[in-house]
Amino acid sequence: MPPSSQQVALLDDRPFFEKALVYGVRNGIVTQQKLADILNDAPKGMVQIAEFFGTQYLRPNIEEARARIVNLVSLFLEEGSGGDLARAARSLRDQSFLSHSRGGSEMLKRLWAMPEDGSYGVLARQSQKEFLDDWSLRTLAEYRQALAQRQSHQLTIAAGLWFAEDLGMAAAEVSTVAVESVIRTAMLVYLSATTPAAVPNAAGLIAIFDAIRKKGIPAKGRKRLQEIFKVVPEPYRAVARRELKRVEAEDLPKVLDASQPMNQLIRDLEPLYFLRDFGPEDASLFDAAVSEDWQRITGGKTDDNTLLTIFLCLAADIAPKPALSRATARALVRKLRADGFRKQPVLAFIRASAPYEMQDDLAVLWREFAAEAEAALLDAADTNCRDALDFLRDNGNVV
Repeated sequence: MPPSSQQVALLDDRPFFEKALVYGVRNGIVTQQKLADILNDAPKGMVQIAEFFGTQYLRPNIEEARARIVNLVSLFLEEGSGGDLARAARSLRDQSFLSHSRGGSEMLKRLWAMPEDGSYGVLARQSQKEFLDDWSLRTLAEYRQALAQRQSHQLTIAAGLWFAEDLGMAAAEVSTVAVESVIRTAMLVYLSATTPAAVPNAAGLIAIFDAIRKKGIPAKGRKRLQEIFKVVPEPYRAVARRELKRVEAEDLPKVLDASQPMNQLIRDLEPLYFLRDFGPEDASLFDAAVSEDWQRITGGKTDDNTLLTIFLCLAADIAPKPALSRATARALVRKLRADGFRKQPVLAFIRASAPYEMQDDLAVLWREFAAEAEAALLDAADTNCRDALDFLRDNGNVV
């Protein structure tokens, strides 16, 4: 029994460029002369790509370059045409093959330039060449998923900077922060009716919590919030409402629970908020909470391997430990691969729990290590986790 047309379509895994080209030739859209032009341009582009990523003189490089250029053209064609073969064929007719390849490359460069997450001022981005090396062989579905994620991060960052400026802090003053914390801080400040509305320092945050615990959310705070939502740019409103919901559902119940000691409240909530410069004058407010937590988690050890082991646990969203069994290390790797590598909670932990005088050095240690660790631990080719476990033994404590 012959397969249905739907089954044939499902089995057609040719690159989109090839499908569009065949369609164009069969339907008289792409002429023989245009086909000859494509066959003449393709080797030139392949040599350029092979030279960019390695050398044009090795056959494997040329073979890989062929796959790259076909994929780049396919990305550009399918995204631009919306998957319409006739429209894609007309594009091949009207523009050169190399212009399509450049178009695919520009798509990926724009993707690379967009934020990888909601962090602002924390830049541990891989080089553009490394990014293109990987993404020039990715599918359109992967591109679209990454584009949607990065556009969301871009919107969140823009919203965070808007709220920072509304609270009197210029974008240039905002650095090394998850922008959700800026928006969360703004929502709390508006709700508390703090005057003037400004980014608090550590003492200011404690004062806000204390005032809410004693008197609840004032009516003028709700009114202030309504006024803000009238003037905030429309694209930012959904982001702001998301953070407001978190403040109301997750933070305020803890603040209003008088049975919870203020020191515990600060340990739980301070890492979620964005504060003005945390200087020595603020450190005394947190010393008692910090020293207890830091000693409990680190066991008093400050060597890099111990600290990096703890940081990786936080990045995997598991209970921090100064040393891991082999089974726990394997479970950590699997969780990172399933749920993603979370960099920001580590910086939040350092800021909230590390001794003040160590915080800058620890933040540098983590930022320099994170990119290498993410690449090593999330390597899909390492299916049995052997390389990942070796990396953990070399850079952490696996017993």
